[in-house]
Amino acid sequence: MNCASVPKEYVANDNTCHYNDPIFKITKEELTLNQNILNQLKNREGDLVIVDNENFNSKFHNLSSEKIINYKTDKRLNIGKWLIYSKNGVIKSSELIYLNGTKKIKEETHYNEQGNITKVIDYEKGYNICWAEAIEIVKKIAKKDIEKYKITQFNLPFRVDLNKFPNEKPEWGVMLEKNENYEPKENKVYWIDGVTGKFLRTTKIIITHD
Repeated sequence: MNCASVPKEYVANDNTCHYNDPIFKITKEELTLNQNILNQLKNREGDLVIVDNENFNSKFHNLSSEKIINYKTDKRLNIGKWLIYSKNGVIKSSELIYLNGTKKIKEETHYNEQGNITKVIDYEKGYNICWAEAIEIVKKIAKKDIEKYKITQFNLPFRVDLNKFPNEKPEWGVMLEKNENYEPKENKVYWIDGVTGKFLRTTKIIITHD
C-alpha cells in the first residue's frame, strides 16, 4: 500500500503510516535466531528479555515444545511484531499487531525451512487509508472529547478483512481508549472509509458487568 496515494487532506505527512520504521521490516538477522539466544532458551521457564527501554521491548518465550516466539514491541507506535520460530531457530511466520485492540495490520508472512517466503496475507488489501491515518482522522472528528477527557491512546478493535469478506467495503473502526477521566457506559466506535478516509458513522457498544 502506498500511503502517498491517500488524499492529502487526510495525511499529516508522508510518514503517517510509519511503514519505514524498523518494526515493520524483517531483517536478515531476524530470519534465524543466533546460537547464543537458543542456548539461553534451552530448558528455560518464563521470558528471556533482550531489550527493554522506554521506546522498545524485545523478549523471547518458549511458546510450546516446538515453537519459540519473539515479542517485539514499538512502545511509541503501540505496534507489536511477533516472530515465531521453530526450535532450531528458523523463522516460521511473522505478524504485526496494533496492540490496543490486538488487531493485525499490514501483512502476515509465512516461511519455509529455508527462510523463504511461502505465503503473505495482506490485512490491508483494498485499503488506501492505513491504521495510523484512520486514527489521525478520528483525532479531528472527536477533538472535543479528546481534549475534554485528556485522551492520549486509541483503540483499533475493528477492521473489515477483505480476505474473508471480499464483497464488503473496507472500513476501520476506531475507539477512544479509556482512562481515569473517561469511563463511558457506552463505547463509541468511529467508522472510517478505508479508501477515501471519509467519516461514515458512529456506533455504540454497551458495556455490561456481571
